[in-house]
Amino acid sequence: MRITALLLALVVCLGTNALAWVQESSENVSKILEPIRKVGKSGLGNIEAQKAWKQIANLSPNALPEVLASMDASQPVLSNWLRSAINAIVEKANRDSKALPLEKITALIKDTSKPALGRKLAFEILQSADKDKAQALIPSFITDPAAELRREAIALLIEEGSTQKKGKKDSEAKATYRKAFMSASDKDQVDQLAKELKGLGETVDLPAHFGFVRTWYLVGPFDNTKNKGFDMPYPPEKDVKLDASYEGKEGAIKWVDFTTEDSYGVIDLNKVLGKKKEATAYAFTRINSPAEGTVYVRAGCITSLKIFHDGKQIFARDEYHHGMTMDQHAAPIHLKKGVNDILLKICQNNQTESWAQKWEFQLRLTDFAGVKIPYTIAKQEGSAK
Repeated sequence: MRITALLLALVVCLGTNALAWVQESSENVSKILEPIRKVGKSGLGNIEAQKAWKQIANLSPNALPEVLASMDASQPVLSNWLRSAINAIVEKANRDSKALPLEKITALIKDTSKPALGRKLAFEILQSADKDKAQALIPSFITDPAAELRREAIALLIEEGSTQKKGKKDSEAKATYRKAFMSASDKDQVDQLAKELKGLGETVDLPAHFGFVRTWYLVGPFDNTKNKGFDMPYPPEKDVKLDASYEGKEGAIKWVDFTTEDSYGVIDLNKVLGKKKEATAYAFTRINSPAEGTVYVRAGCITSLKIFHDGKQIFARDEYHHGMTMDQHAAPIHLKKGVNDILLKICQNNQTESWAQKWEFQLRLTDFAGVKIPYTIAKQEGSAK
């Protein structure tokens, strides 16, 4: 009875919206979302998910922060369903002239522990509802773990630097561009900033900025006739012995120490091992990490690729000449403090077309947002075990 009286008093004082808020706050959004989380790739569970979607879409605007916080790039099916439900909530609120909980949405945006996808959509909602308030947040994104939000801050600094440069304030432009460059992680922005800095007489080290691993031990070719090499565990997969000699496809082969000078850390195996077809190569490096933690291995490779960390396979893709772009492959790994071994297996097939002759890769180590992590190349000799 006392609780009922309290609710009635709240309604009298604040109106019917107060009761709606109380009812909304007691709803378990996570429980409503459960059927959507269970939707399989084949569409199994769609009927239950559609019912859940309707429940979410019919929630009041007060539920937006909790629903937004449930969006996560690691759960793409759930996030796709939620995006449309969130849009429905916002559209209905606008249509009914209901206020959005902008303070709570702003708090969500500022909370870097929440999923990046939900925070980015929250920012887009804030931009539509209060452009000035959203604009005021952008400078704080300069070191944000969400790459999409960080990009906003970098873009603002690029614009500021451009204005300073046009005003003949080169020293100020250098400082602004350098500040942006230090935090930028997206290739297009980094390239643009590097160009501006070089034009102002500044030195830029792109491979170091991106965190590319430039020094590798390479060995090959092993046989990849009829693409059999991808699943064939050649000796380096069992034990990397840098002083060993192996029986390769064309005779005895040994590890070759190689450091690339390419601005994007590309290792051209054709130049190091010779132009080969139906061949398998391995690349090995040993890094020293100053701290333990989860990082991301991001690789580009134009042919089939496997990646191993301390002897454990963490990534595999058996596909040839699909194009190569920076960070096209990514996998999380848990680095130990100290020495960590990274081994790559790169296969080449028998295609004869001119566009199918490249045999190369690149790899870098970053945090979640794509910013390089601190590491050094460790001493490498003898056996990895």
